[in-house]
Amino acid sequence: MNADIEAKIDAYVLGHHYRQVNSVLLCKDNEILARCYYNGFHEQSKNVIASVAKSIMSVCTGIALDKGLIQGLDEPVYKYIHEFSEGREPFHRMITIRHLLTMTSGIYWNGGVHYHCPMMKQLRNSDNWISYIADCAVADIPGTRYNYKEWDVILLAKLLDQACGDMYDFINTNLFAPLEIESERWYKSPCGVYYSVGDDAETDNETKFKMTAIDMMKIGQLFLNGGKHGKEQIISENYVRQAVSPLKCNPNYGFLWWVWEEQYGCRGYGGQSITVIPNENAVIVTQATPTDRGMGYLDMIEFCREILK
Repeated sequence: MNADIEAKIDAYVLGHHYRQVNSVLLCKDNEILARCYYNGFHEQSKNVIASVAKSIMSVCTGIALDKGLIQGLDEPVYKYIHEFSEGREPFHRMITIRHLLTMTSGIYWNGGVHYHCPMMKQLRNSDNWISYIADCAVADIPGTRYNYKEWDVILLAKLLDQACGDMYDFINTNLFAPLEIESERWYKSPCGVYYSVGDDAETDNETKFKMTAIDMMKIGQLFLNGGKHGKEQIISENYVRQAVSPLKCNPNYGFLWWVWEEQYGCRGYGGQSITVIPNENAVIVTQATPTDRGMGYLDMIEFCREILK
């Protein structure tokens, strides 16, 4: 640990009045240089990670691919989800696993003002989430347009459940256990669909997916090390490389991982983040209590990166 680095982070958080920030971790060359905790948080404290869970589902997809549970990323979704083989939409049979990973299924989505997600509320009022999504129009030819939406992740969760037996059990056995991450079971809808992000209207705080900052750091380190944890290859290096390669239709996105010029990572609503910086062999983790403002604290991440140089 480096007391000078921790003092600089403390001063930045205090100086910018970031009262909702709970954890900031910096790791370089596989050594944690700073562990900064606030608001009573500590190493064992778990924070809701929101859409960081999407990136973990991408890791799950890669492991399933490595194990032959799915034959390829260009397999059609209808092979796993029968609602997409019924001909409700002519483009349904064109949608592939790759399209779900890249948010390019083409299925219509309206996130509402500030991603308020009125369509998610309608979904929750339905008896069958997958059938509801299958009834939505396909607004774009699959694979042609990026549109960040919950539909693709919900479909991917259903697909992984079908392919792996149980998506959460598969993640727990093949990712969390080797990384020594202790996790409560993810939320599952009344109709049997895993939805890890959750929502205040649907799930209380105790059922939302949470991780410690150290656990999030382990996910970042796994990708930084090409899918290896110690001597064990958890996920193939080839999948890791693909997952963090920019899309043609969105240079800032890969396989449910965000991509930038010299870094990549995971982002969750309200300040949950894992940032991997390969050129500096470094990982930065932030956690915060979400507010209606949806703070991302990107300036603080950049500040931490400057410290590491």
